[in-house]
Amino acid sequence: MGYQLNTVMPVSMLAASLGLPWRGQHLNISEVRPFNEAMPGTLSFTNTHPENLLSADAVLIAPTGTDPGAGAIIEANNPRLEFARALNVLAATPGFMVSTRSAQVAEDAVVSSTAVLGRGVTIGPRSVIGHHVVIADDVHIGADCHIKSNTVIGEAGFGFERDEQGVPIRILHLGNVVIGNRVEIGSLNTICRATLGTTIIEDDVKTDDHVHIAHNCRVRRGALLTACTELSGGVDVGAFAWIGPNTSIIQKAVIGENAFVGIGSNVTASVPPGARVAGNPARVLRKPD
Repeated sequence: MGYQLNTVMPVSMLAASLGLPWRGQHLNISEVRPFNEAMPGTLSFTNTHPENLLSADAVLIAPTGTDPGAGAIIEANNPRLEFARALNVLAATPGFMVSTRSAQVAEDAVVSSTAVLGRGVTIGPRSVIGHHVVIADDVHIGADCHIKSNTVIGEAGFGFERDEQGVPIRILHLGNVVIGNRVEIGSLNTICRATLGTTIIEDDVKTDDHVHIAHNCRVRRGALLTACTELSGGVDVGAFAWIGPNTSIIQKAVIGENAFVGIGSNVTASVPPGARVAGNPARVLRKPD
């Protein structure tokens, strides 16, 4: 849900709406997926020249001159910008499918009367949802979780691409959030839905108050995120890692299993498993054994 269109749109119609040329097969677009998940009927984008499409009968917004292979190419000088525009076109007409299912809450879960639950939400057994928590559409929360007051889970993240005049164009976030079992989320946390795909919080993760987890992050089993941790988009935190207070981690960095990130660190590169880093920028204090 959230990726599929209400009805198909021909690639020629989308290209015309964007004012862009296209080449290749006369295909219909039925859903949107990341480039690495392209399949027949999907729309994706890439900023580079791929050797070939990952799937025949797929549509790709790509740099001018890209070989369409057995699919179709919409040519763009800035594919990410045109993909953002394409999502807005598709959202207007024909529109994306949305869940019509009301929230499903386990009988022994406890949900505050002031909490807000979106469509398609699932809350597992014995989980506790605190006061004024907002859980947006299609979020899944497992068993024995505790979400403290005033936290927001599953709303859109901060994703923009500047147009030719420098004006920020919002990139729609169509993904969701999945939270495992025995997860504790502090007060005033924000966990953003993925752009495409899923933001994942695995079993036994614990977050302190005032933590921000951006779109498409993955926090693996047993990791601890202390107060005011900020994960930028696409960060992968390894199992049992410890992230110190007031730490910021650059987008798409990988924090290895059992890594330790000290207080107030600005992490601008990936951290090996078991390493201890701290500082601005973060430097290795002790290499893994």
